[in-house]
Amino acid sequence: MPRAPPRLTPVQLCRESSTILTTNVGIGDWAGAFGDATIAAAMLDRLLHRAAVAGIDSPSYRLRGHQNQAEAIRAGVNARVS
Repeated sequence: MPRAPPRLTPVQLCRESSTILTTNVGIGDWAGAFGDATIAAAMLDRLLHRAAVAGIDSPSYRLRGHQNQAEAIRAGVNARVS
């Protein structure tokens, strides 16, 4: 019978794999988002340990289609009103 692979502890797992976390809340705003600065600091401490942080300050690609659709609807409504 084949043996099951050994389970990794959380410490081993973070050394053996990668995790990508995305958010639209800046690191400085986590205390307000979670309502407790202590909990936010503890979460950030664990998340950012041995982490690479890439900040992206640009328009959202996910919302771009919705924004284009909303602009088209507004243009159509404005054309009918005029």
